[in-house]
Amino acid sequence: MSTPLPARAAGASWRLGDALTRACASYGEWLRRHARIVRTLQWVIVLAYAALVIVPAFLPLPADSARAFDSLTIFAQWAFWGVWWPLVILSMFVAGRTWCGVLCPEGTLTEAASRVGLHRAPPRWLRWSGWPFVAFALTTFFGQLVSVYQYPKAVLLVLGGSTVAAIAVGLVFGREKRVWCRYLCPVNGVFGLLARMAPVHFAVDRGRWNANAGHIAIHPVNCAPMVRIKRMTGASECHMCGRCS
Repeated sequence: MSTPLPARAAGASWRLGDALTRACASYGEWLRRHARIVRTLQWVIVLAYAALVIVPAFLPLPADSARAFDSLTIFAQWAFWGVWWPLVILSMFVAGRTWCGVLCPEGTLTEAASRVGLHRAPPRWLRWSGWPFVAFALTTFFGQLVSVYQYPKAVLLVLGGSTVAAIAVGLVFGREKRVWCRYLCPVNGVFGLLARMAPVHFAVDRGRWNANAGHIAIHPVNCAPMVRIKRMTGASECHMCGRCS
């Protein structure tokens, strides 16, 4: 049997939780109201990502004595494997899949491609739940095979190939959706698992939803990763973009 908290401690805990809830709600509203700023940030990240993936592949290999701040190739390796990837993983534990919905360059590109593509519905075979695991295994194996951590051409082949595939999927399937992120992204399963541990995430207030049903107009929401918002029960699928706030 658990011991109840003292009234003062319980009240402090409640106030902290209430303040965090209001802060998350305000953050979601900010994302929704400032979509243009978010899109600008996304394209800045896309340009930086493209430069770090493409340019080093056409430069001569650096000398053994080269360092991150005197060689673009070494800087790109440090940026991807020393800063970017560890911070992305850490962010999943803290703020769920915010990286996916707000910052990921592949997500931005596949959604942009889907606006001008063929707008076809994802077929049943593409919606197989095992694709992320297969893609993750193949990407990891191939990346180790070509020494993706050491050679910029290997980075271009692995990361660039994944990005090209994401754009191709966007050009064929979906309308303003992230079909690649939903069904095919190699790290989708890993990120979904890690996001479940995040203390900060969006959730559906079913009580308010049911109370307001029929009284408040429901505006269509473009949920890019195609989450059924009303039935969402956890943080693994939500990309934290704030569009449904």
